[in-house]
Amino acid sequence: MGLGLLRDRVRQARRHNAEQRLAELLRHRRLRSYEFRRHHTVGPFVVDYLCVEHALILELTDDQHAIGLPADISRRALLESLGFTVLRLWDSEVLSDPKAVLTRIVVVLGKRAH
Repeated sequence: MGLGLLRDRVRQARRHNAEQRLAELLRHRRLRSYEFRRHHTVGPFVVDYLCVEHALILELTDDQHAIGLPADISRRALLESLGFTVLRLWDSEVLSDPKAVLTRIVVVLGKRAH
């Protein structure tokens, strides 16, 4: 197995684990009764998590190089033009410090509620 293939498998496993962990944290309105939908369609995109009530999109990422690329910038711009706030969460952050992630989400939701 080549190094590139191994690296891709590790990334996929970490991404899957981060998605599962975040799903557990948000499931059944556990986060202050906010409802999040997983893998929901918004415009031409499927977002990782969406709180419809507060127009908040949570996007998981494991590749810091993808941020700032033209495709990411235009995706974010379109989502924001539709009235959504996009919060990017690192897979490693979700896995290592979920409490801090939830705090960040609550802070953003609090700002969106006003």
